[in-house]
Amino acid sequence: MPEKHPSLPRLMIVSSGGEHLSQKGLVLAQAQALARSAPVIFQIREKMLDSASIWRLCRQIAPLVNNSGSILTINERFDIALASKAGGVHLPESSCPADVVRKAARELLTGQSVHSKAAALKATSTGLDYLLFGPVFHTPSKEPFGPPQGLERLREICTKVRIPVFAVGGITPDKVPACLECGAWGVAALTPFLDASSMPETIKRFFSYISI
Repeated sequence: MPEKHPSLPRLMIVSSGGEHLSQKGLVLAQAQALARSAPVIFQIREKMLDSASIWRLCRQIAPLVNNSGSILTINERFDIALASKAGGVHLPESSCPADVVRKAARELLTGQSVHSKAAALKATSTGLDYLLFGPVFHTPSKEPFGPPQGLERLREICTKVRIPVFAVGGITPDKVPACLECGAWGVAALTPFLDASSMPETIKRFFSYISI
């Protein structure tokens, strides 16, 4: 079974990657909403923004997230994570090698996305703090890449590695217990949190299943 990490939140919220622009400040509204919720990991994954825009956004929201007790992580850009005083960096599977990132930014919480057992085993040898595995369930954004991985594949990953695993892909509150039963430390989701005004209530609902 994975080692326990009591200080690591068990819910990860991933930013949409596009709605921050179309909804005129969604990420900022989400960061503000975290002040009224239990601690989470808030991953900024705004691939439609250029580097300067991501830096300005992260510099603006880092104090909000940090003061809420949550952990702000930046997708791939550990330089921006360090410069904005974020708490972590999340690496895509094809990113800069995790052990290189760890040496350059030892103080950052560092996780990585994986999509296979081989990738998971390789990633765990690089000193990562957690893995993000999926898609576990069907999600429209991942349809072009094939069918979902499923719960049994999630269970296999969780039994093979010694660091926390977050399940991602089609995650809704009612699917949380099945993921945890497979050995996942926590879950990650994007779509349920697109309405920032209801985020505290949605987070509370997720945690009601996590504590079952």
